[in-house]
Amino acid sequence: MKILVTGSDGFVGKYLMELLKRSKQDQVFGLDRTQADITNYQSVKKYLEKIKPDQVYHLAGFASGAGKDKELIFKVNVNGSINILKALHEIGKPVKILLASTAYVYGNTPKCASENSKVDAKSYYDQSKLKMEKEALRLCSGQAGSNNIEIVITRASNHTGPGQKLGFFVPDFCSQIAKAKSDAFRHAIIEVGNLDVERDLFDVRDVIRAYKIVMDKGKAGKIYNIGTGETVSVKDILNKLIKISGKDISYKIDKTKMRKSDILKNCVNPSKIKKLGFEPKISLEKTLQDTYRYYLILGKM
Repeated sequence: MKILVTGSDGFVGKYLMELLKRSKQDQVFGLDRTQADITNYQSVKKYLEKIKPDQVYHLAGFASGAGKDKELIFKVNVNGSINILKALHEIGKPVKILLASTAYVYGNTPKCASENSKVDAKSYYDQSKLKMEKEALRLCSGQAGSNNIEIVITRASNHTGPGQKLGFFVPDFCSQIAKAKSDAFRHAIIEVGNLDVERDLFDVRDVIRAYKIVMDKGKAGKIYNIGTGETVSVKDILNKLIKISGKDISYKIDKTKMRKSDILKNCVNPSKIKKLGFEPKISLEKTLQDTYRYYLILGKM
């Protein structure tokens, strides 16, 4: 089987490539910006024609909820996805594609959202992912649909782990704490954003397992939440990381780090994917320990 991962050079993509390559029966290919521009139809079609994949994990996209350039975000996340689907339709080979969306399409969730919950996309990123979902399902359904393509959609909650780039709260905390200088005579101070929000946070290494399960067992045209069904406050995460570091550290709020689109609480009900056999295996404590260690080593290089 030929498997393609778009965004193969990204945080999640690298982990997924490593997982998929463990199979000796499959050929695994990556697609990054040096190989093809997904916003350019001819570029992506030329690349896909060479591979003719049986499965596509579509992870490529603009991935930050803090993005302010609406035109660019929609160009990459919506138009880029449509280009891939149209190219696969033109190639004509039966293919199953997983579209990685986000749990943020649900907005604030006082109660963990199911796949049928009302959507309330706040940021341009969330809105672009929701539009990607709708356009993809529209293109691949009905009489004029791309009947050679099976689509499954995942809505993953927050995930982190070693290698996540700065700009997300866990690596930002880890990087600051790792660099902070504290001793018996003084404590260090780091700057943080909104600590009162709650997130359904789990490990990137569990996310990629979930993606593979959805690809292998998920039904075409269906949406699958990926998460733990529980939340932890960002403040608790920060305190856990400070404890892991063993340093004497305090923190102060930096208002420039606050986002207008911040959601108070976001979590998903993962019962649907649990029926396919998925359970997170890595504890939050191990995730935070591994991520902090990554940035501690990085700071010494």
